[in-house]
Amino acid sequence: MALATSAKLMNFELFNGNVFDGRWIKGSSSIEIKEPATGKSIVSVGVADASMISRSAQKALIAQKEWAEVNCEDKRKLFIEAERVLRLHAQEVIDVAMREIGATRTKAEFEIEFSADEILEAASYPTQQAGTLLADKRGRHSYSKRVPYGVVAALTPSNVPILLAARVIAPALAMGNAVLLKPHPHSILCGGYAFARIFEEAGFPEGVIQVLPADGADAQTFETDKNISMVHFTGSSATGARIAELASKTLKKVSISGSGKNPFIVLDDVPDLDAVVSNAIFATFYFGGQSCMTAGRHLVQQPVYEDYISKLVEAAKQLQVGNPVENENVFYGPMIDPKSINRLSEIVEDAVKKGAELVLGGSSKGTFFEPTILKNVTSEMRAWQEEMFGPIAAVTSFTSDEDAVEMANDTEYGLSGAVFGSLGRARNIANRMNTGMVHINDKSTDDSAYVPFGGTKQSGNGGRYGSYVNWDEYTQMRWFTESVTAQPLHSFKK
Repeated sequence: MALATSAKLMNFELFNGNVFDGRWIKGSSSIEIKEPATGKSIVSVGVADASMISRSAQKALIAQKEWAEVNCEDKRKLFIEAERVLRLHAQEVIDVAMREIGATRTKAEFEIEFSADEILEAASYPTQQAGTLLADKRGRHSYSKRVPYGVVAALTPSNVPILLAARVIAPALAMGNAVLLKPHPHSILCGGYAFARIFEEAGFPEGVIQVLPADGADAQTFETDKNISMVHFTGSSATGARIAELASKTLKKVSISGSGKNPFIVLDDVPDLDAVVSNAIFATFYFGGQSCMTAGRHLVQQPVYEDYISKLVEAAKQLQVGNPVENENVFYGPMIDPKSINRLSEIVEDAVKKGAELVLGGSSKGTFFEPTILKNVTSEMRAWQEEMFGPIAAVTSFTSDEDAVEMANDTEYGLSGAVFGSLGRARNIANRMNTGMVHINDKSTDDSAYVPFGGTKQSGNGGRYGSYVNWDEYTQMRWFTESVTAQPLHSFKK
């Protein structure tokens, strides 16, 4: 077990044209990674084709069988070392994230901190109880034991690429699986190769963690290859549905963490509207709204509606937007995907055309979209229906608590939500919201390594990630019985 740490983690010379199958090898082709803020090239990295992915899956399955038998205490030491390597090289990963996905420094630091928590939480799994003694008839012992799936394909997004990769890699490995990580094309470095280097430097066995950028038809191999037993996907619900359909043909376990259109409810008895607005600013505009937990619709009770919008506009006007590499005081940077600018503009135009009032923003400059607030948004507008994945606040009013519940649930998604008001009223509304997570008098954007995270409806297929629920996500139960000796079942004599 090699515990020495090299001087540089994010080694672009090592990444150039390569993928990681436990070793750094040439990819089938290559892709150029560019800064979304400037369009400048960072490095070209390798891309795996279908045959390479299949070979890697076979290698991973062989490595997994040996990994599953590694002593629990030795596994724990490896995860503790991985956390140390991550923290030691945190600034390298942060600097790359700022360039590759336009993250602010504070946002990248947040991802590092939470990823370290995920790895440390995973360090505790190998030594936890992994089975149950069951009732049985006299003379026989019956028990269940948790066993790994085998090879887990982790398909991760670009918006929170460090944390959302750690959330899969760490628990899946800790429970005895091998992991094939396919990072999003916009976050291959900070959300992919950083983990290849971290687990390589920590001394994990060759082949149990592999990082394979892929795209198009080749990427479908992660869903179809016979040596892959589970697919985890985080991203848009539409893409998740296509992945689930393809993977289900081989009866793999499929875990989907999808989109969100999260209600941010403000009741008329909030004691401090300014505090609520500060939460709304964070929940809507942090990282340019590029989060599945972003406040997708602001539902505000009529008596405080105009005051809320006025305060929200004034607060949003203070936000700085720009390249975080050049100015670390910006609140958010560029859109990760430059193509999203046109879609955001179309959403704003659709809302205004159908009667919404544009009270702030609505414009873009290059890959930067300014803070935007739409007033009087209604259910026939795209701003109400779609996950915008951008810095747009869609605000509408309601009259009664019953209206708030009905409007909150008027979406095909059900990931997160927030309710602000007196505790009794807010709790009553929260209990009737059809979401996987609800925060009372707190923002809709939250996560940690030790809570069950996940959504309902089109936001996910029932999976939960974090803490004890990871056992259900990354292992399956096997039933055993033990008898001292075989007992005759029937007499075949006439």
